[in-house]
Amino acid sequence: MKKKLTGLIAGGLAHPEIRQGDKWKDSRGNIVIIQSNRFNRVTFIRDGYSGECILPVARFENEFILVRHQTFSEWCETHNTAEKIQNLRALINASRERKE
Repeated sequence: MKKKLTGLIAGGLAHPEIRQGDKWKDSRGNIVIIQSNRFNRVTFIRDGYSGECILPVARFENEFILVRHQTFSEWCETHNTAEKIQNLRALINASRERKE
């Protein structure tokens, strides 16, 4: 029997999944933090810059290396939702008191 080479066998390294909150680094070692990955575009923020950067997924995967994945518990620690809710409630109550 002759073996057919169809090209359907995967080869090489798989790209890591791009997730919100993950840290990646570029060729110079600068760290970026992922904001979102939607519509074939990656939105991220560089350390020290206030504006967002947007790149296509293919270019992002070629130019950046994953530093580490952020677990759900680590994400919860950096995004304290209970504290944010308390701050919002305080702002709402303060605005209601001014109206009265």
